[in-house]
Amino acid sequence: MLYLKLAWRNIWRNKRRTLITMASVVMAVLLSSVMSSMQQGQYDQMIENTVGSFTGHLQVQHP
Repeated sequence: MLYLKLAWRNIWRNKRRTLITMASVVMAVLLSSVMSSMQQGQYDQMIENTVGSFTGHLQVQHP
C-alpha cells in the first residue's frame, strides 16, 4: 500500500507533465479507434463494390 501512495503522490507532483501525458494517451486511443473503424468500413465497402460490379451473386450449397 505504501508503494501505491508514493506512486500517486509522484504522479501529481508535476501536474502539467501528467496532464499532457494523459491527454496524449487519450488522443492516441481515440485516433486508433477512428482509424480501425475507417479501415473496417473501407473493407466492407470494397466487398460491396466487388459483389455489385458483377451481374449476379451466386451461392452454392450442399444439398
